[in-house]
Amino acid sequence: MEYIEGSTLEKMLLDDKPPEKEQILTLLRQTAAAIDFAHSKGIVHRDIKPANIMVRKDWTAKIADFGIAKMQSQSLTQTGLVVGTPNYMSPEQIQGKPVDGQADQFSLGVIAYEVMTGEKPFVADSLPTLLFKLVGEPAMPAVRLNPTLDVSIDAVLQKALSKDPAQRWDSCSAFIAALEEQCRRHPNWTTQTRGQVLTAATEAIPVQPAPIPAPTPDPAPAPTPAAPRVQPPAPAPAARPVPPAPERLERPQPPAQLAPAPKGSNTMVIAAAGLVALLLIGFGLMKFMGSAEEVATTTPTENSDAPVAPPLPKSLGSSPKADAKAPAPPPVAPPPPDPGSPNATTPAKGMVAVNIRSTPPGATVIIDSGKAEPCTTPCSLDLAPGRHVLVAQLDKYESANKIFMLPAEAQLNITLRRQTGTVAVSSSPAGAQITVDGIEYPEKTPAILTLPVGRHKVTVSMPGRGEKSREFNVDDGAQLDYSVNFGGN
Repeated sequence: MEYIEGSTLEKMLLDDKPPEKEQILTLLRQTAAAIDFAHSKGIVHRDIKPANIMVRKDWTAKIADFGIAKMQSQSLTQTGLVVGTPNYMSPEQIQGKPVDGQADQFSLGVIAYEVMTGEKPFVADSLPTLLFKLVGEPAMPAVRLNPTLDVSIDAVLQKALSKDPAQRWDSCSAFIAALEEQCRRHPNWTTQTRGQVLTAATEAIPVQPAPIPAPTPDPAPAPTPAAPRVQPPAPAPAARPVPPAPERLERPQPPAQLAPAPKGSNTMVIAAAGLVALLLIGFGLMKFMGSAEEVATTTPTENSDAPVAPPLPKSLGSSPKADAKAPAPPPVAPPPPDPGSPNATTPAKGMVAVNIRSTPPGATVIIDSGKAEPCTTPCSLDLAPGRHVLVAQLDKYESANKIFMLPAEAQLNITLRRQTGTVAVSSSPAGAQITVDGIEYPEKTPAILTLPVGRHKVTVSMPGRGEKSREFNVDDGAQLDYSVNFGGN
């Protein structure tokens, strides 16, 4: 056997980075040519799958494992077991019908669908359910799994995945040629890795929870726990207690009431000085005793660092008369709650920055039923740690819901599925060309078209018989019919 230095398409699809779309189209084109060559020799592979497509380092594709094609008959073994890998098997293989090259084309269509969307078109939890879907259910439109694909690309894939072999392409090469043509017309599509669709809305970059630092104590605590230092707004001037006027303290003027001492008399001078000192001390004591409560209740100025002293008991330096005349102290705002107390609000530094992206962008994101400010992707929000519910909405796309936990899921990637409907187009006679919104589709009538929601113009034409058009307003999930009878025209 030939030694192939390289890998398999199966392993490439498991890599984190998907192959480039040009590389994918090259591999599909080479694989289709190899399958058609085998068909020309009367050989049907019957087990075309990514694991059997070898890829050399120069990007040359090789098809391996022709053992089933040579050892088995057309579809079933003598014990009745189905031959092939279930996910990639054609409906006629499962049903035990005669198979030809169209069965390998169906398998190639599954591979092309998978490399473009990241998912197989038919999946199930059990083998009986999977076989039922392969035989009786159409594939999900590729544009729902990969919004970057155009509906015309999906139409090419759907034709290769037709349940009826007669409705598929004439050959594998014709299938891939039509696929490449639509990809060139719509070059903005991108590939997706296996599982990317299922994890894009839930995948997040794990982040170690940032410890919330303990509150820093006040570097200058109050003298007593019961009297924390606050700086309330200055009260109105009318409410401040007015201290005694300075003139009242200087009214006695002791020096003017003393008789002048005889010149040279030191004794009289000393006596006068002593009397003045006694008078000043007496008036100072009266001031202190008369304004003890005033001093106790007067708040510091804005620039003062002194703490507010609690009111003195009435038994210390105040009398009922003084209490009655003393103005009410100004209201003092309660001190703010301590950051460590249960009533304290979560500080800003305890929030988690969440980055939200969507495919396509421009979706409106609503968090926790509107408790947070909505944003338009790509965007970033600051949210509290814990559980949150996200809803992403975009016109003509299905809403996407996600439950995430913070701080573990701080990077959110949301994939929105485009809303689509189907239009079944037929003609009499069959084989007419189908054009949607000015773009020719590769399949001929009868065909089922998957179109995005909105207004579309479908034209059916046949050489020598003219053309007929009709406009459709396609709603999400709609199933419409368009039948054209050319008659003898």
